[in-house]
Amino acid sequence: MPSTLDQYRQAKTTYLKLRDSAKKDLIARANELAAEIGQIQRELREDFGHKWPFPKNGRPRKRAIKPEPAPKPTPQIARIQRQIEAQKSKLAAATDPAQSKRISDRIYELEDQMRLEGEK
Repeated sequence: MPSTLDQYRQAKTTYLKLRDSAKKDLIARANELAAEIGQIQRELREDFGHKWPFPKNGRPRKRAIKPEPAPKPTPQIARIQRQIEAQKSKLAAATDPAQSKRISDRIYELEDQMRLEGEK
């Protein structure tokens, strides 16, 4: 039966072998990716005239993608939105459960109406 010290030494040797093997695999993979990036850069430049420089810090540049402005709601939708907000404030102030249920139902109806207006 091997001693604890022998087991530790064997585990350490195994760890070092795995570490070296993993390092070699990672380097090989990085080289493959670098070659692929080079090919993509060439294709971008030759086919599309777009020069994409490899980032110096290893991270791709963040491009600010400007979202499209939301379309301005129609007057009907704006009116329904105002009604929904008014009903929601009434719901927050309501104390009677029956009244709360009626207000919740009305909000649901208005939201459904707004959805139908948006589909037109």
